[in-house]
Amino acid sequence: MAGLLLAAYFKFSPDISASSLPPSGAAEPTNLDPHFKLPPPSSQSRDSELTLTELKRAGIAFSQVAEKVVPVVVSIATHKIIPAAESERSTEPIGRGNFFDSRNPDGRSLRFYPPQTLRQQGSGSGIILSPDGYILTNLHVIQHAVKITVTLHDDRAFPGKISGVDPLTEVAVVKIDARDLPTAVLGNSDGLVIGQWVLAVGNPLNLRSTVTAGIISAEGRDIDVIRGNYGVENFIQTDAAINPGNSGGALVNLDGQVIGLNTAIATETGYAMGLGFAIPINLARKIAVDLIRHGKVARGYLGLALQEITELQARALKLGMPSGVLVDEVYAGSPGQIGGLLPLDVILSIDGIAVQRVNQLQAFIAGKSPGAAVNLRLIRNEKEMEKKIILGELPVDQMKISAGAAQFDRSRFKNFGIEVELIAAADAAALDYKGEGGIFVTRVEKFSPAEESGLRADDIISAIDRKAVRNKNDFYLALQKLKPGDVAIFTVIRRGGQYHIFIEAP
Repeated sequence: MAGLLLAAYFKFSPDISASSLPPSGAAEPTNLDPHFKLPPPSSQSRDSELTLTELKRAGIAFSQVAEKVVPVVVSIATHKIIPAAESERSTEPIGRGNFFDSRNPDGRSLRFYPPQTLRQQGSGSGIILSPDGYILTNLHVIQHAVKITVTLHDDRAFPGKISGVDPLTEVAVVKIDARDLPTAVLGNSDGLVIGQWVLAVGNPLNLRSTVTAGIISAEGRDIDVIRGNYGVENFIQTDAAINPGNSGGALVNLDGQVIGLNTAIATETGYAMGLGFAIPINLARKIAVDLIRHGKVARGYLGLALQEITELQARALKLGMPSGVLVDEVYAGSPGQIGGLLPLDVILSIDGIAVQRVNQLQAFIAGKSPGAAVNLRLIRNEKEMEKKIILGELPVDQMKISAGAAQFDRSRFKNFGIEVELIAAADAAALDYKGEGGIFVTRVEKFSPAEESGLRADDIISAIDRKAVRNKNDFYLALQKLKPGDVAIFTVIRRGGQYHIFIEAP
């Protein structure tokens, strides 16, 4: 259909209730600054299970929910001026997901525009948060917009102004000059159940006030759609049909509560394929409040580089089975370092909530404010312990990436497929490496154990199995001690960051 920017193909690697919404203008202040506060998560019980009879009544329930939800979801139309280079990037695959606001209604391909900037029309959706016109939506819906028009369900239209944006979560807030608007009921996105019914409400393909039904298919999805080292992805996955233009719309449960902000799809065609993704409302609520109060987000910060634990890594760490997330690096002066965390610690839970994925832990921290205390349960050297950490504030400046280094004469350790050399002082400076000793990886053989485990040329190996590698002799001796099937832990410095690579001896 004309007016859509089609999504590229992405390969995968592995409740508003039937009861009425709050009456117009009730229970919300008309002036939100500086004490704006959204309602807390609903305390309604989710313990009851659906019986077959109740399922047969689902059609009536859906109609009642839709009747209440549709008036609190708006249409957002934009006129944008976009840098040509960024528009080009927007047509390319980004990880395994894709943003899906409806764009370019004249149907022309963006790739044939020669100017430095491109003019573009777009459309999306939004959720009314307050009677005086604060509206929750996605960043990509209003990014680069020079004109924003918000149209309500009753066809009244208002100019919109950006109140605040957060690129690390894809959340944005738009303000219109209105009064006595109906408002959404925000639910609790913690404790959702896979398979529970949900409705998606928005304006797909410029078809306003569209409602589709489905279930929650999965939680905690990381689809690589948000760029940046500190991007927070912990999406709810649903098969409720969502298409271009649904961005910023509501994912609601049968209790009539918004539990997610529809944000992205994975697709081969650019249209719904049953793989839609929504930002959990608990996270979006926290971000929206910060944006409305302060115009920016103050988010918690631990100061760790993390990775998920596979069966191979679990063997090396003697965990028994894969569990928790691994601390790759603890940044100097960070709350993590102050709290006593160390590289190769395995974090099992935070505030009593078990963690299995890096994005799960990141989303939990992002939902906390600086100064909040969190309790971590972890394993260090096969011993379980607890640490209390006071969160800091995520710094604005991100880590700088250093330039690559020159190649050296090569010496191969054939079984692992690694070629290494000593690292000279000048090269260490070029790589921003301030450690002592270390071995420079000059080449990694294709299809070798080293390559399959993620080691790369230009990496600096500073330790193997927690023992420092000061020279090539230390390196070879460490590897020669390994028996086939043993898993070695390589401590690696890459572009100024520390990582741990787990390689199984051939």
